[in-house]
Amino acid sequence: MIRGLFGALLALAGTAFLEGPASAHHSQAMFDTTREVLFEGTVVRFDWVNPHMYLIIETKGGDGKPLRVEGEGLATTQARADGLKRDALRPGMRVVMRANPNRDNVPGKQVRILDVTTQDGEIHPFYAASTRERTLKPANSLAGRWAPSRQALGAAFGALAKWPVTPAGRAAQKTLAADGLCYVESIPFLAVLDELRSIEIGRNEVVIRFDNSGDHVVRRIPLNAAHPASVKPSHHGHSVARWEGDTLVIDTIGYEPDPSGLGMNVPSSTGKHTVERLTLTEARNRLRYEITVEDPAYLTKPAVLTQQWDHRPDLDFSPRSERCDDKVAARYRPSVPTK
Repeated sequence: MIRGLFGALLALAGTAFLEGPASAHHSQAMFDTTREVLFEGTVVRFDWVNPHMYLIIETKGGDGKPLRVEGEGLATTQARADGLKRDALRPGMRVVMRANPNRDNVPGKQVRILDVTTQDGEIHPFYAASTRERTLKPANSLAGRWAPSRQALGAAFGALAKWPVTPAGRAAQKTLAADGLCYVESIPFLAVLDELRSIEIGRNEVVIRFDNSGDHVVRRIPLNAAHPASVKPSHHGHSVARWEGDTLVIDTIGYEPDPSGLGMNVPSSTGKHTVERLTLTEARNRLRYEITVEDPAYLTKPAVLTQQWDHRPDLDFSPRSERCDDKVAARYRPSVPTK
């Protein structure tokens, strides 16, 4: 079976392909996401680390000599939500790695893994979304565990790319100030990543917890309260919540300046103001998330993004041992194209 499967996959090499969102922790400009390549080889090591996991396989180069290829994947927290398991790819296993090539086309430089196929025909998702059907259970309320799908993340990224960013914002975006850092995102970016988040609803407070590439974020939001007259700026701002029927509305002000506060390396200012609206869908197996963002310094007008979060009571938060590692965050730098 391996010959037939691998042969069919290898025949696809070189075709145009565009799939998967950009990384939250470094620009994907180093990879040619319009092309895909396939590598048949043996797993040497699978580094299950944050903010990006890495799979190293040994294959043969164009000269017939052994060649090790290092492929980059998403965060372990995103992998769990999409169904990739830590023990799925073990040393010695024969695999086909489907990837976007490095723009330098230099052997040994990192590639961007789309998915990996093992000898049993199982396709393990990396940047490409899982093709498995998932049955979602209805939720009793907004309280519970939730995670956007990879497809929902892609749609959110498409919306973010169309936001009315000012020329100053676009100029700042090109500096990539937050790239290669263990950088905890604020909303809206934090809210749309395909990672676990939980919602707890009490009488006087809402608590939302996020798993951001192994770094845990907790937002404690008072219900039916007002913002104080003077708010000390902070990374995640000051939030208050209220109910409008069955919709939870969260209003946040008091953000500090942030080099990627609007997401995708677009900065935000102290004038950033967000309003989030969370509502169960009719089937109650998803949550509709809507956020409106204002920032006079970097947006020409208010911007709106909507997304659905899947009900995922099956997911658990990552252990503290999988926190984002600064050395791993910078691991891509030697593979940045020189051209």
